Amino acid sequence: MDIAHSLQNRKETRLPVDRSKLNLGNSYDPGPEYYYDQTFTCKGCGKAELWTAAQQKWWYEDVGGYFFATAIRCRSCRAKERERRENARRMAGHQI
Repeated sequence: MDIAHSLQNRKETRLPVDRSKLNLGNSYDPGPEYYYDQTFTCKGCGKAELWTAAQQKWWYEDVGGYFFATAIRCRSCRAKERERRENARRMAGHQI
């Protein structure tokens, strides 16, 4: 089942934003009132993925991720990219 089909068959997910926890950088934008599920295409493999409202809330509010950044890689491509960066640091002689 593809992402578009699964989105049609589920209720719209909407979670409230706690604006006091957002990292808005140097912006006057107050941020949204709610998080919604978002689809994106993985930069690594081209697969359609879903970035859920719950994942966004965790990323922006718990981890403190920059609010205007969005998901660009699926979970497996993120793991591959993380491994690639660690290997590059190791090869360059940096401590990990």
